[in-house]
Amino acid sequence: MKPNVVRMLLSLAVAAMGAVDLLSAILSHPSDRLLAIRQILPPEMLDTSRTFTLLAGALLLVTAWGLRRGKRRAFVAALFLCAVSIPFNLLKALDFEEATLAAALMFLLGLGADSFRVKSRGLSFMALRSRALWFGLGLVLYAFVGCWILELRYGTREASLSRALGEALYQLLGVGSPSLDIPRSHRVVEWFLGSIGVMSFTVLVLFAIAVLRPAAHRGKHRAQAARVAELVRRHGDSSVAWFALDRDVDYFFSANARAVIAYRFESDSLLVIGDPIGPGEETPTLLEEFERFCHEHDWRFAFYQARPERLPLYRARGWRVVHVGEDPVIRVASFSLEGPAVADVRRTVRRREREGLTARMFLPGGGAFDPARDAEGLAGQLREISTEWLKLHPGGEKGFCMGRFDPHQLAETWLAVAWDPARHRAEAFCTFVPIPARHGWALDLMRRRPDAVSGATEFLIVKSVETMKERGDAVLSLSLSALARVDRDEPAGGDAQAPDDRAREFLMERLARFYDFKGLFRWKRKFDPEFEPRYLVYPEPLALPAIALALVKAQAPGGLLSYVRPAA
Repeated sequence: MKPNVVRMLLSLAVAAMGAVDLLSAILSHPSDRLLAIRQILPPEMLDTSRTFTLLAGALLLVTAWGLRRGKRRAFVAALFLCAVSIPFNLLKALDFEEATLAAALMFLLGLGADSFRVKSRGLSFMALRSRALWFGLGLVLYAFVGCWILELRYGTREASLSRALGEALYQLLGVGSPSLDIPRSHRVVEWFLGSIGVMSFTVLVLFAIAVLRPAAHRGKHRAQAARVAELVRRHGDSSVAWFALDRDVDYFFSANARAVIAYRFESDSLLVIGDPIGPGEETPTLLEEFERFCHEHDWRFAFYQARPERLPLYRARGWRVVHVGEDPVIRVASFSLEGPAVADVRRTVRRREREGLTARMFLPGGGAFDPARDAEGLAGQLREISTEWLKLHPGGEKGFCMGRFDPHQLAETWLAVAWDPARHRAEAFCTFVPIPARHGWALDLMRRRPDAVSGATEFLIVKSVETMKERGDAVLSLSLSALARVDRDEPAGGDAQAPDDRAREFLMERLARFYDFKGLFRWKRKFDPEFEPRYLVYPEPLALPAIALALVKAQAPGGLLSYVRPAA
């Protein structure tokens, strides 16, 4: 039987056992067997067994969720809870039927042990300092101090710390017997003692859920960034491939290290930058190993801005594909300012040329921008432009598959500056990152002064394309236009799962206050580029909301509130 089927059947069985325990503890009533056992055991032991049966039932329901995901820790917990359920069901009311069910379930779990190998978050010293522990300690203090105050105020004799502790343990764990000498029919007393049980039950369930959280991620492969850089130079064919070298990116290599998957870990999700980087023959095996790696650690994953050429490989694994936007690509050799399609750009560029605006190009490898030799103070002007631009755009600097302004890293990218000689100032600037395998470049940062001459960025793009043509470069990507879609006779890659255009329009309208998707798409379309579709690839439908949230968080290092909080 397949592991997925075994996990599903056993999780259902454990959930059913948990429901039986809960109902048995809550709804059980005196029976002949219960009356008989009361002659042998003290009432306190019977009440304690009933309480533990209730807790075991709740925890079995939680572990059933973990078993469905193949959690090894949930498997061990289910075995333990079933073992505990046997004696407590017998003590509760000689429930031989439920004890037998628990024993049978233990046997079945043992048979399916090999199906549960998924790791959970490690229990370490740091975990002991978590908010959950402090919340638990706060609950104990709440119960202990509250019981002491109750006896102090409503008791018939002097308050006792030992009796308060005994009552707190009874209310929290069901251990022992009530020890406070107070009238329990009083409304405040009844409410407070009842609140302890509810809160302790909630904390226990939340703790069980926390214990089954996905494994913590620890970066291991940053030391191999040089190897990744070599792979990117040989096989990087995506406009986001260069971001595989960012400092917050980690890597998953193929067994022979000839291919790599570069990803960012965010909210228990591995967000892959583009597609796997390496020879095509390595990709199928690498994808299989990567999926197994994520499953073993209970991590979600998604490939962001996947190209249509790789979609058959993803679909062959049963993964889902969603169209997320278009990548406008200019073919450098054929680009021209002639013709009606680029009439607006042509007029703008000619006007700026007549006014004396110039384009200063700083290329990596030769003539790169060097802040140490910046006699004109250009770095300061670029920082000023970036700061002013960020104040006018919600969200601040982005953090995933996008660059961040850093004068010290400008030497590693192509920097183009729109320079006004008359005013001796920079009006706007653009940066481009390499697309090595396509002999081209991708637009990264594009920023201008609020009072810059109109068309300064269009001017920079055109002058950059002209320089690329002189160099013999092949393509310039204007980078992803998110949520945009161009009409095609048949979606590239056979995208049968593309979202409805009305949903796309709805999102673009609602998100316009945070990001001008439509305006940016119209601006890029003025250059008459070719549009290449880009996709989000993910393993299962239920993972999509969490992956979408992880993407938003990854691209907003300042937090989601940075989109609405005023810029500093």
